[in-house]
Amino acid sequence: MADHLPPGPPAAAPEGWPPLTPVVAPPPGRLGRVAVALAALAVLAYLVAGVLFLVPVETPGVQECGAPGAYLLDGRLDRIPDEEGRILDADDQVVTLDPDVAAEARSTPCQERVARRAVPAAALVLAATGVGALAFALELLVVRPHQRRLVRAGAAHPAPPAWGDPPAGSGG
Repeated sequence: MADHLPPGPPAAAPEGWPPLTPVVAPPPGRLGRVAVALAALAVLAYLVAGVLFLVPVETPGVQECGAPGAYLLDGRLDRIPDEEGRILDADDQVVTLDPDVAAEARSTPCQERVARRAVPAAALVLAATGVGALAFALELLVVRPHQRRLVRAGAAHPAPPAWGDPPAGSGG
């Protein structure tokens, strides 16, 4: 049965091998903390960009543009009132708008309102990608190799005994 423990104590290290000791990774250091902070900044920028892409936009009294991301992906068209303030509503009925509402809808249609949100969100996505790639490269090419060198150096030079431990070979 696979649930049984192996018989007897575990095998000792072969003759000439150093004793087996647990390897404890050293703390990441300053560059490791910088890499983590950059990665967290990238995640935060992605979250802010997601909010900007998902919060709905509307042209009051004329059209609910919806989320900027959906507006751009669907390729929706603007509903712009003519000079007399007439527009087709959702049921394809002609509706006449107040002159000030019609003027506002003509001056800032959905396309412009969506662009005000989508352009900063896209810039955040690009910046987050660059910052995240930098954090990944820093971690992969600098921090991890440095930690491996520290672990190897620690294995080659074991730490001195702690206070109160008997010296090696004292039989204590």
